[in-house]
Amino acid sequence: MRRGRRPRSVSYAELALGRFRDWPLTACRADCPPGRALSLDGRQIVHLHQGNLAEVLLTEQVARRLTEALTASGRVAIPPDTGWVQVHLDTESDLFLLQSLVSLAIKANAPVQGPSRRATTACPHVRPTRA
Repeated sequence: MRRGRRPRSVSYAELALGRFRDWPLTACRADCPPGRALSLDGRQIVHLHQGNLAEVLLTEQVARRLTEALTASGRVAIPPDTGWVQVHLDTESDLFLLQSLVSLAIKANAPVQGPSRRATTACPHVRPTRA
C-alpha cells in the first residue's frame, strides 16, 4: 500500500456477494439496474442495488406470513403485493439477516417438477416508465 492512500472501502453489498460465493446461486447483472443480482436456476431472487440496498424475493405468500416479524426488526421494508423484501445493509448483523432471508428465498423459489406456475413480480426498485 502506498503512503498517504487509504484502502478502498468495501460496501456491504460487495461483502454480501462474497458470502454467497459457495451457495447454489449465480451472480449476474440485475434486471432492474443499477446493481448486481443472484439467481437460482435462472430466476433472480436477490438484487444488490447502490446505497447498500438488498432485495430478496421470498414470494408473496412467505413475505405476507413473515411481515410482522420482519418489520418489527426495523431493518426490513416489505413493499406490498410483490413478494420482495428490502434490507438496508449497514452492519454485520444486516448481512446475517440477509443470509437468513436468502436461505428462505432459495426454499421458496426452488424449482418444482414440471412447468413453473409462479408469476414473476417486478423488483420494487423498478420505477414505472412514463409513456
